[in-house]
Amino acid sequence: MSFWSRSLARLFEQHRRQLVSMAGRYLQDREVADELVQDVYVRLMQAGSVGTTEEDTKVLYASVRNAAIDHHRTVKNRARVMERVLPSQMWGGESSSPQEHAEARQALGALDRALLELSPRAREMFLLHRVEGIPNEKLARKYGISVSAVEKQLARTMRHCQEKLSAHRRDV
Repeated sequence: MSFWSRSLARLFEQHRRQLVSMAGRYLQDREVADELVQDVYVRLMQAGSVGTTEEDTKVLYASVRNAAIDHHRTVKNRARVMERVLPSQMWGGESSSPQEHAEARQALGALDRALLELSPRAREMFLLHRVEGIPNEKLARKYGISVSAVEKQLARTMRHCQEKLSAHRRDV
């Protein structure tokens, strides 16, 4: 084990609790904060030391803070994208006219067809997230990929569905 690896491991052990706590304040989820701190540790291990122990400590805290802010911002942006296609937007509710009911059923059919055009994995991931409410972090563990990869896949799926639904609306 190199000097840098031992030094960072020691810093990580000394500051881990405070780092997870700091990230948790941004993210409001201790499990995600814990994973984020671990990811930062791995990235810093690969990047190498910046100098003194004090400088390395500052980099460690700044990296966790920045990663937490980025993650929070990404989740917020992805949520905004994901909210564009909601059943409530396609279905007007009990007060809907029969015509609106029929249009909503057609839109759902178009959404079903759009989902069938996806790979089985992308479709399953989308349905688990949107229908079952499984968080991105759990999907990442299930599929053995990063949270970022899950978010990107879900965003691609949403864009695909939105394109198909907008084409459906033009045809109607």
